[in-house]
Order: sequence, then C-alpha cells, then structure tokens
Amino acid sequence: MTARRSTFFALLGIAVVLAGVMVYHSTSAPGAAFAEAQAAPAGGTGEYSPSLRAVLEEKGLRAPIPGLWILVDKSEHTLSLFSGDTWLKSYHVEIGDGGAGDKHVAGDHLTPEGRFYVSQRSVLDPPDYYLGSRWMRLSYPNAEDAARGLARGLIDRTTHDAIVNAVATLAVPPQGTALGGGIGIHGGDIPSFGPDWTWGCVALTNADVEEIYDYIGVGTPVVIQK
Repeated sequence: MTARRSTFFALLGIAVVLAGVMVYHSTSAPGAAFAEAQAAPAGGTGEYSPSLRAVLEEKGLRAPIPGLWILVDKSEHTLSLFSGDTWLKSYHVEIGDGGAGDKHVAGDHLTPEGRFYVSQRSVLDPPDYYLGSRWMRLSYPNAEDAARGLARGLIDRTTHDAIVNAVATLAVPPQGTALGGGIGIHGGDIPSFGPDWTWGCVALTNADVEEIYDYIGVGTPVVIQK
C-alpha cells in the first residue's frame, strides 16, 4: 500500500519530526489535562463530540498543531490528542486480544506500554479488511524493550543496538525480532470483531482515524499506558 502525501503534509511531517526529537523522551500526561480527557466523552461512544477541526478552531490552533502528542489509555480504551498540556479530543479505541498486559514477545497479541512515536504513515485505498483506511506504525520495540529483550536472551547485542539506533533517529525499529513488531494505530469497522480484537494494535473506527490522520506526522510522540 502506498501513502498519499501532499506537499503540505510532507512539510508538516518534517516539522513534527524535528519537534519529536526534542520532546519524545520528556512527554508525560499532564495532570489537569489528563483529568479533563478522562471526563470527556470519547468518539465512537454514541455521545456528541465536536469534530477535531472544530476543537482546533475553538482553541485558535491550526496545522501543524504545536506540541502535538498522543496518549493511549488501555484501561479507559481511549486515544487522546494533546497540544502540549492542552487536551484536544479523545476517541474510543480497541486494543489487543491477548489481554491487558504489556507486550513482551512476538505473537502475544498484547498492546505495548511506554513511549513511542509514529514511524510510518499510510493511506489504505481500498481500505484493508483489518486495518481499515489508515495506518500509522508505532516505534515498537523501543529502547526499553530492547534492553529487556537483551537481558532475557530474546535478542542479541547487534539487534539491541539496531533498535536503539533506530529510535535515536526516529526511524522504524527492526520489526522481525523475537520481541515482535507491526504495532500501529489504524482503522477497522467490523462490528462482528467485538471488543479488543486486534493483535496488539490500537484500533479506531475508520471515521475517527481519518479525522486525526492528516494532523499526525512521522515523529509524533505516542504514550501508551495501562
């Protein structure tokens, strides 16, 4: 599948990459804004939620959104967008069908926890049956996963160093290791799948992933917490 990239969003992506290098390791959930995000209705719940464009207009923001980062709360089943410490909007998500734990190895179908970034973006046209209409790969495994994998004998030093070097440059980490890979944020509108149907990814509806996609560039920080 190939991504449709306009000149505008290519420039947006460059800007976000440069910003992401500076904020990736320091991003955390601000207390007041996080509380507001938890209290607000998430998209896909049946409650009214204004469009992201309307939210940005109300707050006097436009693309590229300054200090944009993403918080995924697995317990709350939400994906929230923030501009610095300002909460913007939350969306309902489904996570991995392997349970509520942190991802450790390939094939466990768990959604990883920690600090990541968007490492690839793709428009899927026609939509994929499982991934829906948009795909944003996350930088799993990260440096902490690499250290854990090395300590447990799951990967060797060469693989560990390749992961760490990729993360340092906001590139795609090696995906075919014993730690697993192919983790991302995507769409998917198959009601028969039920709750928490992914193999470890974070799934939105197609409508929701399409609403946020154009604002999110390669390098956008993503925090996933239990």
